[in-house]
Amino acid sequence: MIKLLKLQKAVLVLILGVLSFIAYRILSAYEVSWARYMQILSGVLVMVGAFWMLYPILFAKDDGDGKAEIITDPTVEVPVEAEEQKPATE
Repeated sequence: MIKLLKLQKAVLVLILGVLSFIAYRILSAYEVSWARYMQILSGVLVMVGAFWMLYPILFAKDDGDGKAEIITDPTVEVPVEAEEQKPATE
């Protein structure tokens, strides 16, 4: 699903935000004076990643029926589930 909606970069930015927060916690434990900049970087990366995750929802196109159609990556094949045949009832 992540690859289908082109969200790999957003996930990567969120992971970098978490890793920079871990680096901040380590640096603050050793009382490094510039550790707060790692905290700022962490917050910015997490916010950018969160907004990037909302991108497909915010910029979805409406089809003729008024329903939102989320644009997906055309190179990714989506498995089509076979429709279940319902037995005819008498």
